[in-house]
Amino acid sequence: MQLLELSSLQMKRLQPVADQEQVKEAIMSKDHPFWNAFALAVATLEKVQTTTEQVLKMIKQITSEVITAKRKANCFVDKYRYYYRDGNLVNWLPETQAEQSATSFSVNELLKKSTFKAMAEEIVGEKGNIKKISQILISRKHTTSLPAIESLIERQDGGENVGLQTDGRSNFFFVENVDGGVSVIYMFRADVQWFVHVFRLGNGRRWYAGDRVFVRNS
Repeated sequence: MQLLELSSLQMKRLQPVADQEQVKEAIMSKDHPFWNAFALAVATLEKVQTTTEQVLKMIKQITSEVITAKRKANCFVDKYRYYYRDGNLVNWLPETQAEQSATSFSVNELLKKSTFKAMAEEIVGEKGNIKKISQILISRKHTTSLPAIESLIERQDGGENVGLQTDGRSNFFFVENVDGGVSVIYMFRADVQWFVHVFRLGNGRRWYAGDRVFVRNS
């Protein structure tokens, strides 16, 4: 709407000019005031669009030491710490969770309700189908291992603030599937025990503002 109004205003200003070549020169001149107003309008619209689409805000960075390999069957099995362990962890993820080198994680908080796909698209800075976004997450090493997640839980329970929410609100991690795709570990703590679920990246559920997304940095 702003751009149409500016164009209309410019045409009215040019109506008294009889020489059409002068009209062309006035429009094409980079110094003409119209183009300053045009550039400002475009910048404003782009800023509004970016603000509207933003769903994540980074609130913290943490580090992780080398995490040794471990079988998935042995992850999240401590009955004192874990109340629920999703059976699809065994069905969807690789049998052996490979060793993970020392790395860091960014802790991001949801600013508004969002799907996993929208979160991932903002993280990688691209839009696309689930297969494309999964490939980018994996290639940039934004996915993590189950033992690495266990390590962060143990650190949080031990009194270190690694950013995990322990008041019933959600925490998310991207993990690699056995078929080369990506799933999302969804977990929360109720009282002193953790509930660990896994969802497909393409799951259409919209999660809540205040939930947190942990992204491994390559």
